Amino acid sequence: MSLIQDTVAELKEIRIETQRLRQLYRKIFPKVDPALVYDLISHLEHDPQCFAPVYTIEVFTKDGTDAKKSRDHILQTTGTVPSVYDNDTHYVSAHRLTLETLKKLNDIDYVLEVMGNYNGSATSIGPQHDIGDWKRNNNN
Repeated sequence: MSLIQDTVAELKEIRIETQRLRQLYRKIFPKVDPALVYDLISHLEHDPQCFAPVYTIEVFTKDGTDAKKSRDHILQTTGTVPSVYDNDTHYVSAHRLTLETLKKLNDIDYVLEVMGNYNGSATSIGPQHDIGDWKRNNNN
């Protein structure tokens, strides 16, 4: 094989593995923006000493969900009290994030979507997303 053929084969392998990884993310975290899962895993691998980097997490819930119940459940799951927006359907909190915490948020029955942004050492500046952003932006 030539160098060009090797390169083309390697790039094809990357595409195939990326598709497999995206399918695995969707299977395990069907309500979470795949870019958030990838970003969290990347930060955890990049800095193994940091067991849980800080993220601003946005949780979108079904209309009619009890806001106090949602706020308390998110508090119990993340350890922080979320700010509440959009008629009690959009919860925003900044906290350390692990894959386990992300999975717990994903598995709350009345949660529709979870998105978030890496903060580093900065504090949250509030909501940055609308429900459906990651689906529209990533054509997932």
